[in-house]
Amino acid sequence: MKNSELPRSTESYALTMKSTFSLNSKLEFDSIKERLKRYATSDLGKQLVDEIAPFSDLRVLQEELDRVTECKILLETDEPCPLEGLKDVRLAIHKASIEDSFITAPELRSIFEIQRTCRLVHQFFKKRPGRYLRLSEIAAGIHVDRVLEYNIEQAIDENGTVKDSASKELREVRRSIISRSDELRVRLDEILKDLSKQGYAQEEIITTREGRMVIPVKVEHKHHVPGFIHSSSATGATVFVEPAETLEMNNEIRSLRFSEQRQIEKILRALTAQVRQAATQIHSNVNILAQLDLDFAKARYSIEIIGCRPEITSQGPLRLLQARHPILLQKHKRDDVVPIDIELGKKFNTLIITGPNAGGKTVALKTVGLLSLMAACALHIPASADSQIPLFRQIFIDIGDEQSIENDLSSFTSHLLNLKQIIEQVDGCSLVLIDEIGAGTD
Repeated sequence: MKNSELPRSTESYALTMKSTFSLNSKLEFDSIKERLKRYATSDLGKQLVDEIAPFSDLRVLQEELDRVTECKILLETDEPCPLEGLKDVRLAIHKASIEDSFITAPELRSIFEIQRTCRLVHQFFKKRPGRYLRLSEIAAGIHVDRVLEYNIEQAIDENGTVKDSASKELREVRRSIISRSDELRVRLDEILKDLSKQGYAQEEIITTREGRMVIPVKVEHKHHVPGFIHSSSATGATVFVEPAETLEMNNEIRSLRFSEQRQIEKILRALTAQVRQAATQIHSNVNILAQLDLDFAKARYSIEIIGCRPEITSQGPLRLLQARHPILLQKHKRDDVVPIDIELGKKFNTLIITGPNAGGKTVALKTVGLLSLMAACALHIPASADSQIPLFRQIFIDIGDEQSIENDLSSFTSHLLNLKQIIEQVDGCSLVLIDEIGAGTD
């Protein structure tokens, strides 16, 4: 299965943020994503972090923000949500869906861990009725399959190995292997001691070659030990011989091991058939748990930056109060990062920021853009809860020197082309951020 087959729990993520440059790089949103990945507990959660995109549907965005807010409250006031055991089992599910196929014991153990996590998460929110409405709503979609969970646990241990107790036949075969192996080892030990007395054995150690028990014999005495030579040492001083009188015992053990593999395959096929029947529910469960992992990662990040859920509107003014740049918060103490207040779109739609070099003009522009993008991606922002951000359909940025050697453009020419594209595409639901509009030439 492709990564794109891990759908989001919401329907509308298709906001196109048009920009003369990449929003991620210009606004350093990639740094926010990397921070979020630290807080995701699974590879699936990290994958969803990579796929974070702005919402276009205001209602869906608000629901997502509500879930993040609930996650933050839960983390600060309740026991942790039991999301451990979330693994990417989509490939195993896909393999199981193929008729007459079977998946491995470690893959089945991973599916068990997913099923156990689903049950624990489902129980977690069921025991807290009315406390986390949005989270309970998404958790209610989890399909708990106690039968599949129990059957896999009974057959596969925590190391991903089929248990002796998985079937009566497997238990008997493995007992026979142990018994006959012990008998063979005793006989080889007797042979080895006898050869050592004669000076034929290199050392008194029983080893295995190609799954068969053998003894080490000095190469110059290999003809004194009737049997089959399997291999020699790296130096050539030793050959590993399977004595003729133990050939039949080795053959019997080999045959028992083939029987063991047949019994294991029979068990794996039976469990795979159960997974095949539950594949749709398991796949859905994986998506829900991954979404929860993403929501909790966002909540942990909100705790780090002392973030708040901004008011999101379809239109109206942009108002950021006590807003701090989140990347600066990663590098400096909170009190060392100067907050800003900006309001735009109520009495005026254009704001020009002036001041000396190193006065924070570019940081202010990037703070407005980054916080607007974060809010559109259902992230809390490091600003007052009274802040308000409209859901922009487009964000345009022209910040920095973008001289293009490849296209034979000077910085100023490239700058003008960017402004031309902005003018052609901008509309009333756009945010435009331009740093030093006349820069790049005398």
